[in-house]
Amino acid sequence: MIVIKSLIIPKFVYILSLLPAPKEIVQELNQILFKFLWKGTGKVTRLSTINEYENSLLKMIDLESMIKLLRLAWLKRIFGENDGAWKSYLQVSLKRHGGLFLFYCNYGIKDYFVPSLFYSELLQWWSEFRDGYDTKKEWQHIVWNNKEIRINNKPIFYQTLFENGTTFVNDLLFNTDTANSFKIVFSKRSKTNFLTWVGLCRSVPLHLKTKESIPFEISLLVTIEGKDFDVLTRYYLLIQSYLR
Repeated sequence: MIVIKSLIIPKFVYILSLLPAPKEIVQELNQILFKFLWKGTGKVTRLSTINEYENSLLKMIDLESMIKLLRLAWLKRIFGENDGAWKSYLQVSLKRHGGLFLFYCNYGIKDYFVPSLFYSELLQWWSEFRDGYDTKKEWQHIVWNNKEIRINNKPIFYQTLFENGTTFVNDLLFNTDTANSFKIVFSKRSKTNFLTWVGLCRSVPLHLKTKESIPFEISLLVTIEGKDFDVLTRYYLLIQSYLR
């Protein structure tokens, strides 16, 4: 086990944290590692092997989860102050959807073409992580790129409305009728077409509409078991604790 965790896995993980990690390759690597561990066919289930020491088991690392978490650590770089061609490439690739703003949204990766498999995996795994662990899920109320808010069966992103402050479902003012909400919005934000506004309001599913003014914030905050983890601070500690 010491050889696997200290010598073999770090070599694979370093490469796969920088390059795309096709599922087939990760599965094959897992098979190789478990064959090495048992010197042939596994003697217990893999899930049992991954469990904690206190359960009298081996605490074998789940390679797939480890690769995903290390890839998610790239969020710290992406939203950090450092610049580079790699970040510019990502921003340009996502420009039609608001650039890096897409990471904040309730997107479905199948709706988007991302030229880089590396970044496509990152978006997919970030979406899966939030869906599986975040208990508040405030990002589900962001209008843009929302997989539940669709026109012509596609999620939407209207740059003009976004730049002028329309972000959450609350901003569509469902506490009044559509005509009145348009007047209110139009008085503050120019270049807004009434038919576009009506289509947008009607595309919001009933369970997301609310007449209450709920103060949502745009953030990469994830709430897990009552604790808040931010992508730039405490979220990184979550990754580190998992990999120990």
